[in-house]
Amino acid sequence: MLIFLKSHKRFTERILLGTLDTYKAIEFSRHPAGTILGMLLADQGATVIKVEPLHGDPLKGTPEFAVWNRGKNSEISDLTQQSVLELVKEADIVIDCLNPGEAENLNLTFSGLSGTNPGLVVISLPAFAKGHKYEHLPARESLIASSSGVFASSPSGEKPISGEGPSFHGLYYASAFAAMTASAAVTAALIQRTVTTRGQQITVPIHDSMYQGMGTALVRHSNRAHGRQEGHPVIARFYKCSDNRWVNVNIAMPRFLEPFLRAVGRPEWTEALNNINSLSSDAEVASEWRERFAEIWTERAAEDWETFMADVGVPVTMCRTTEEWMNEPHAAESEAVIEVTDPTFGRMRQPGLIVRTHGNPGQVAGFSPRSSST
Repeated sequence: MLIFLKSHKRFTERILLGTLDTYKAIEFSRHPAGTILGMLLADQGATVIKVEPLHGDPLKGTPEFAVWNRGKNSEISDLTQQSVLELVKEADIVIDCLNPGEAENLNLTFSGLSGTNPGLVVISLPAFAKGHKYEHLPARESLIASSSGVFASSPSGEKPISGEGPSFHGLYYASAFAAMTASAAVTAALIQRTVTTRGQQITVPIHDSMYQGMGTALVRHSNRAHGRQEGHPVIARFYKCSDNRWVNVNIAMPRFLEPFLRAVGRPEWTEALNNINSLSSDAEVASEWRERFAEIWTERAAEDWETFMADVGVPVTMCRTTEEWMNEPHAAESEAVIEVTDPTFGRMRQPGLIVRTHGNPGQVAGFSPRSSST
């Protein structure tokens, strides 16, 4: 069955610029998750109006602002209940990624707004769910990454390294997962609205969205009293190869380890390496196995390992710098990386469309918002 998304307010017979072309979203966001969600909706053709406080967005003029706000318009607002009500009266979607309690104070909820706009879909992205011990914290990437184990006292999937501190990175990992989760939820709510004509309240806690990125590792990490990742007692995540380049591997689980060992001619290692309890209880034996396993990777260059394992179906990737990856032919050919013209930075490379839908693939607009006051 095909269900077409169609705004009951503004649909016209014309060429659509994306699946969400006829929809209007109002974005109230102080944190990356809401801003990235607005970008995803704008990429699919939605009219997205970013509401900025009187002093403007603190990220304005940064590369992050240019990417996350592409294709949007903006309004400067004093953020009072009356101004909020005026902004959302003809909206289809409201994005709330404000600080805890702020949306309630502004009456920026479905229950508060549906009286005058019953078809409104309100999507809220708090850091943590109601009732969570950290529900009072703002939706800052660093706080959520720390609590979920993205930031940890050891590299992902490895034991702590003596003499080294915590492991951090600069990616907005949790915020991006939350935005992608929320974009699908918003679309589902709009489809439901075509049946019921009613909107709804959706809440996507950013921390909970990390289940998609980390699976049961998020559950296990939340039950630990320490801040370390825990991995296989032998198999690490990074190995140096014959050309002194490194590979990132994710093969500790049996469904990857067994085909890997067959491919490298060591199927007899399978039973020993799958015996986690034995390896964890005997440090000397585990150390011997770590040396043997690391030696395998010196048999090939990093890129050769990547190609070889791609054919086997085992996740192994050569570690590249950001510049190396962005210059890979595949990055441009797949349009994972595109070039746009930005009013602040000129020609700049940005992520391409995250979602491509059949018939209405969407498009990336290359301009950040131009502000107008209300």
